Amino acid sequence: MASALWGKVYYNDNLFAGVLRQEPGGRCLFTYDQTYLEAGHPAIAFTLPRQAEPHVCEAGLHPFFDNLVAEGWLRNAQARALKLDPNDRFALLLAFGRDCAGAVSVIDPAPLREPLLDMGDPTAVAALASRGSLSGVQPKLLAVREGRAYRPARPGENSTHIAKLPSGTLRDIIENEFLVLHACRSLLPQDIVVEAVIAPLQDVSDKALLVRRFDRLPSGSKVHFEEFNQLLARRSGDDKYDAAYEDMASFILKTPGCAPADAWKLYERVLICLLTGNTDAHLKNFAMMHTPDGLRLSPAYDLVAAALYPEYRTFALALGNAANLTIDRIKPKHLIALARACNLSDDVILRTVERLDGRRKPTEKALTAEAKKIGAEALGEDILDLMERRWNGSFSLIGRTLSTKQSGDVTE
Repeated sequence: MASALWGKVYYNDNLFAGVLRQEPGGRCLFTYDQTYLEAGHPAIAFTLPRQAEPHVCEAGLHPFFDNLVAEGWLRNAQARALKLDPNDRFALLLAFGRDCAGAVSVIDPAPLREPLLDMGDPTAVAALASRGSLSGVQPKLLAVREGRAYRPARPGENSTHIAKLPSGTLRDIIENEFLVLHACRSLLPQDIVVEAVIAPLQDVSDKALLVRRFDRLPSGSKVHFEEFNQLLARRSGDDKYDAAYEDMASFILKTPGCAPADAWKLYERVLICLLTGNTDAHLKNFAMMHTPDGLRLSPAYDLVAAALYPEYRTFALALGNAANLTIDRIKPKHLIALARACNLSDDVILRTVERLDGRRKPTEKALTAEAKKIGAEALGEDILDLMERRWNGSFSLIGRTLSTKQSGDVTE
């Protein structure tokens, strides 16, 4: 690591965008490179607009950069390799910011030492070699598809996939996500859901969920996107839970360059999260892509029936002006309130629910078939049972609730 904590920030690998610097006391500054500005290149983040003056953050890393730092298992592995405090976020980003989510990378111009790898832990060695950074507490690392096989990404190599590994605390987590991804793809055939397969990861695990990165093109180019935690200027950590689904809808509807239709798409995705028991759908699990036409919702990702685990019964974000709702306490009034925040009419709400109802039987058939292919029939039945209970507990009553509302007030 550099003796003075500063790093070079690049956009899509080859465009030097500016310098990120930490001052004594923890204050951080990001300053755009003048040549980058004069060339008309885009802002690297929604909260870091193009300007000649430094962007100053008194409380450490700017939220955009703070959310690029690894979390959970990977962060701890990085800290051990560098013999650092896991809370030294600037140093971790400098050492492992080469391959982050989106198109921005942070490079240490003069590293003082290389990470010390524990050769007795092949998973950690593989995860650290790529110098990449990933969010989430689940063990995961960057991977590359080579022919029909998958292997860990090598030093200096851009990854094509994210490999999620089995968790000792969350039983069948990779099968769970694999099946829920299939269910969501069936329930929302007009939407885009990330592609994933369960396959061995060379020299690491005989079973991993390999998720194709939507922010990487076949050419190797990077596609920039930001999670809503970044867009709403929230720091990494528990801030991703300190919000409401309506906050994301408001951002889409009020931000110039966004498409109002994305608010409808967001609404459908939140409905799917409820229907499939994806209670851990927080701000880092929704994102927007930077496109020539403006910000657009990214493909849906990180879709897991978390409600099957006792510790995840409470919904991640507030919904319909109510926080800390357990999944069985979510009522039609909450879903209707979210629809209002998304600027949807009663007719659109009803048509959305009717379409989902029409997709339930095909989804049951598809999910059952996929569960059989991977030998997870019992898990598939658990997910379908959860979906049936949620439909009967919330969705089937939306029409009746809308028809009985009085003076704009929705009853239960």
